[in-house]
Amino acid sequence: MKKTIKVMAAIMLVAAMVLSIASCGGIDMNKIKGDWTLSSIDGASPADKAVSLGLPSYALLNNYSIGDKVAISTYDPNAGEVKTTMELTIAAASNGFTATDSNGGKISFVYDSNADTLTYSATGASGAAETYVLKRGATDILAAVQAASGASEGGEEASSEGGEEYSEEEYAE
Repeated sequence: MKKTIKVMAAIMLVAAMVLSIASCGGIDMNKIKGDWTLSSIDGASPADKAVSLGLPSYALLNNYSIGDKVAISTYDPNAGEVKTTMELTIAAASNGFTATDSNGGKISFVYDSNADTLTYSATGASGAAETYVLKRGATDILAAVQAASGASEGGEEASSEGGEEYSEEEYAE
């Protein structure tokens, strides 16, 4: 009888451990892997947010390539091309993943399967926390820069007389 109780207790303990491990497991990263682009910052488009900060409208356009790592690409005005500016290691979490930079800084990305978006918060230029939303797909950042081709070499956009206007829909794909 004592042996039976011990066996039953061991089985219940193993079952509890299995359930606790399953509930702590991470999301299936295959659902998230691929190309993503910055869709909004605190509800504003990246172009509108950049202009509100006195930057060219393309300055905050970012693409995120998610695989075994997160590679973030943006336009480098000095090189005149799109470059990977940051690579982060990732670890799956129950509702997304945590990305860690080379200095140990962590960013938690939350995946919304209904909207098919990734969201994270970070400190913005103002020093306040801002919410960044990514949507699936990549923006042709170089095309967006070229659409603002009337821009001066100083990085400021041309007036509406000299340059083309473009919307987020025109350069997002």
